[in-house]
Amino acid sequence: MKSSKKHLDFEINLIPCIDLLSVCICFLLLTAVWLNVGSLNVKQAVGGQTQEDTPKNPVMWVRMSPQGELELDVQQSQLIPANLRKVHLAKVNSLPDWSGFERNIVAFRQLDPGLKTGLIQPAAVTAYEDIIDLMDKLKANGLTDLGVSPL
Repeated sequence: MKSSKKHLDFEINLIPCIDLLSVCICFLLLTAVWLNVGSLNVKQAVGGQTQEDTPKNPVMWVRMSPQGELELDVQQSQLIPANLRKVHLAKVNSLPDWSGFERNIVAFRQLDPGLKTGLIQPAAVTAYEDIIDLMDKLKANGLTDLGVSPL
């Protein structure tokens, strides 16, 4: 019987692995320059203080329906008549009616210049991008204190 002895130990060439890792690290370092970190200053607008400490400033609630419709509701305003405080905006071409939304905000702000707080109440199926778009529109129209209501 012939005995064939094969070498069972072998060496792995690590140089190609090291080369690949060094190229990946260089790519990571070069692309980190183009990374923009955005932030938005958001603080808790509801429930952070007692009722006595809370001033009665006018507040605009923006409710987002699962179908993409918007409902504006101004509360605690003495200057806006009660029949004009609620506005329902339907969708236009599968998008919210942004022009009607901005017109109503401008009208509310003309009637009550103290309106600076906007609270958003999204639906459970509302996309995150839609909430951010809505916050951008509110900021652009002068509502500086924004909050998002939990579901």
